Formats: sequence, C-alpha cells, structure tokens
Amino acid sequence: MYVFSYFTEKEEKLFLAASEDGYQWRVMNGGGPIWESPIGTGQLRDPFLIEDDEGTFHLLWTDGWQSKSLGYAWSHDLMQWHDAKLIPVMEHLPETQNAWAPEAFYDTVKKAYRIVWSSTVGTGPRNHRIWSVTTTDFQDFTEAQLFFDPGYNVIDATVADLDGHYVMLFKDERGQNEQGTANKAIRSCIVAMELSDTPTITGISELITPALTEGPTLYPVDRGESKEWILLVDGFQEHYYGAFRSKDLNMWDDITDQVHVPKGARHGSVLRVRSSGIAFVW
Repeated sequence: MYVFSYFTEKEEKLFLAASEDGYQWRVMNGGGPIWESPIGTGQLRDPFLIEDDEGTFHLLWTDGWQSKSLGYAWSHDLMQWHDAKLIPVMEHLPETQNAWAPEAFYDTVKKAYRIVWSSTVGTGPRNHRIWSVTTTDFQDFTEAQLFFDPGYNVIDATVADLDGHYVMLFKDERGQNEQGTANKAIRSCIVAMELSDTPTITGISELITPALTEGPTLYPVDRGESKEWILLVDGFQEHYYGAFRSKDLNMWDDITDQVHVPKGARHGSVLRVRSSGIAFVW
C-alpha cells in the first residue's frame, strides 16, 4: 500500500490518501484532515512521512514561511500523532530566512536518517540551498550543514536510494512565477554515498517537468516483472498535479491523465508502507 501525505491551501493540516497501485488515490478520513500542528506557527505545509524498521512513522513538515525550525511528530498508526515538537535546525544561523520542505532518507554510510530541506541564509531576496542534519532517533540531531549548492537557487529536494548511489530530484527555483519563465521546474542528479555531509553531486539533468512545477515526490511501482518510477509534482500556479513515469530515471513520459490524486492537494509526498497491521480509515 502507498500513502500520500499532503496539505491544502484552505487547511494547512495533514491529509492522507492511500493507493494499492500508486495510480489511483483514495482519500482517508472522509477527505478531512487527519491532524493539525499544535506547535510553532500552527501551519503544517509540505508534510513528509518516513517509516523506520520498527514500523514507527515519522512526520516532518514546514512550520510556516519564515520559521527557522522544522515540525516533527511520530505515530504507530498514521492517525494518532505524538510528541509534536520543533527541530531548531537553523536557529543557530540568525540570518536564516526560512526552512522549507523537509524530507528524510536513511543514509547507509552514516547509518543515520538524513533530513534535507531548503533555506536562504543571508539578507536580500531568497536564494535557497539544500541543507541537512542527521539523526539516529529523531531526538538528537547534528548541526546543520550545507548539503547541495549548485550555484543557484534550489528548493524541494527528494532523495531515492538506488543501492550504490542516490538520485535526488529538486526544483530549479530560478525564473519568475509566470507562464513562459525559464526553469521553475524539476531536475535530477546523482548523489554519491560517502561520509561527507556535503557529498559529491554529479549529472545534473535538463528540466524533467514543465515550468511552474514543484514539490517532487518519487516512488517505485511494480509492473509485472519490471519496476517503474513515478514522479508526482505540484503544478502550483495552475492548481493541478502532474505525473511522470520512467524505467531508468532518465527518460520520462507524461502520465498526468493516468494518475488521480485528491483534489486540492498541495506539495505531497508518497510512502510505500511496509507495516502490515495498519488499519486504513476511510
């Protein structure tokens, strides 16, 4: 089973949908919010879920437009959330303007979870880079380090483990929020598995998606004997969700008409749930 976590512009809270095939999504909890943030700004944007080896779900989110901290809570069943807190990832850098779109993956070299997000550090117009911390228990965290700096404005990193290296997708944030702009869309790159907190990154791709798309989430689907990858992106200005499919993470086909996510979803993420005991609440 796949779970899609998202928020809406009307309600900046945690919403969930589920799918058996990764294509057709059914809203949980009757389409209403599952949970709302009791901390920080009270905003819950860009929710991201990761499941650990013991079946505990960890939730990360953006705590508003100007917060220097990330939101965090955990759950055993995706419905009841506990110990909500702010992770002060950028509070030690006073010129930080924001901390957006946190995601996490298991860093097999560090043997720890690595949380990545985008921040602007400094005065003037926002000019983001990707930062990271590591943690083994979501209680103690290393000091934030610069993770990815291509020399230009980037946000919304998501990372997939390909057994030997990582693939990272991110939004090239250069350009304007208007039709015909250059960039403002998704690229991919290869991230080396190494001890450095600022790893070697190669093979930055051409634009994968149309302009004015953001919030990429990438997940594998089994199609008979083969594996395919689906990339979902938030068409934030035209209020749609785009979908792309690839067998090799290089060539992509637009399958937006085949994938149906909940209406009004914003900047979601997809988790393939391993726990067999989860009772999905419709």
